[in-house]
Amino acid sequence: MILTTSRKPGKRTRRLAKILARFFNWYYVQRGKTSIKEFDANFAIIQEVKGNPGILKIYNSGEVAFSLKFTLGETNKVKVGRETPVFFGKLPFNVYCLSYFNSLSANEKFSRKVAISISSPKSVFVRRRDEKLIFELKYNNKLVARLISRERWIQCKIGSR
Repeated sequence: MILTTSRKPGKRTRRLAKILARFFNWYYVQRGKTSIKEFDANFAIIQEVKGNPGILKIYNSGEVAFSLKFTLGETNKVKVGRETPVFFGKLPFNVYCLSYFNSLSANEKFSRKVAISISSPKSVFVRRRDEKLIFELKYNNKLVARLISRERWIQCKIGSR
């Protein structure tokens, strides 16, 4: 899948786009003056809100299939491999939507350490705190990025992939 940004992204937006692209094994493409219609049928875009990255949209066949409004908590420079990420916790969207992220869902009965060592060093921990959803992207237990959302449930359209 291709990940791009809005037309004139800020420095934080470009940095987050590159981090997410590396983490989820996507390809980052600088958008420039390219129209959305020129991209492949399946792509993702990070949009800005007041100069900061704030919305992640995933398009499937030209329609928005997944949308997440977030606040960027923090990002760290961590070299990540090409492994498949694993989602942990109570997901705020349908499990079938993990195919957009090229990810797997770990069974909650496994402990985190066992599931990580068996499957992948890449993990996305989803947890709730004070009416917020927190997505922590980790590689070998080192924090890569933290996204904070106020949405309780995230809409995801399941289409032909």
